[in-house]
Amino acid sequence: MVQKSSLQSYTQQLQKLGADVPYAHVVLGSGFGTSLDALLASDWVNLGEIKFGDVEGLIASTVQDHAGKYRLYRHKPTGKVVQFQMGRLHGYEGHDPRLVVRTVMIPRVAGVKNFLLTNAAGGLDRAMNPGDVMIIEDHVNLTGKNPLIGHNPVGPDGKELGPRFPDMGHCYKPEWRARLQTHLEKHGLKVHKGIYLGLLGPTFETHAEVRLYSAWGMKAVGMSTVWETIALHHSGAQVAGLSLISNLGAGLANVSLDHETILETCRKSAAEIMLGLGDFLSQDLLK
Repeated sequence: MVQKSSLQSYTQQLQKLGADVPYAHVVLGSGFGTSLDALLASDWVNLGEIKFGDVEGLIASTVQDHAGKYRLYRHKPTGKVVQFQMGRLHGYEGHDPRLVVRTVMIPRVAGVKNFLLTNAAGGLDRAMNPGDVMIIEDHVNLTGKNPLIGHNPVGPDGKELGPRFPDMGHCYKPEWRARLQTHLEKHGLKVHKGIYLGLLGPTFETHAEVRLYSAWGMKAVGMSTVWETIALHHSGAQVAGLSLISNLGAGLANVSLDHETILETCRKSAAEIMLGLGDFLSQDLLK
């Protein structure tokens, strides 16, 4: 999953920026990256960026609004470094799950322990509105694929990254979920909690599929995150996840779905979400 050459390439890029191994890694989903500056007040120092192409084994996404780079910042009060991942790979681009998760697993093997995963997702509950946030309590992986299929992943030292049959019962850290909700609501966001359904894509769901997933108790559906969570949890990382509800599922609202409209919804709410994430980082995670 992570070759020695990839790890060396990544750590060399960190050294060029004068950055320590990040204390936390935040994956910014569709539409989030444009509001990163909203988070970065005087308490943060911009250390620079690492393009995926500068790290051996990584490639950029082909999807709009997924830039394909890491941006690194040092938190002045604590001295800790936070790495923001701008864009991710997706299975619907034709990539193998192990390639998709490499953008988080290279930092993980380098020593990063804390991960916050964000995404844009369709809401499956009529109580939701575009612009709301759902904190992920659990997920269902219906992609038909898994980054742990094949040999048990090993690190550059040849040691297994985790157990062959990992327990996935508590893959999203409960304490972080509660604190995230507090900070997001403080910035005026309506926050839901629920189960995220991961699909392969790239098609949006049919009306019948939306009715089925809703009947199953799913609250949001998207095309990312579950593979990253599986790989990270398997390796012992701490993980939290949240979905920006960019639209309601097909048939729940009288609108057609398209990617550009979804991105615009994300951009409108991203600033408030990023402020909430900044408070979570400064007041909870980095302490």
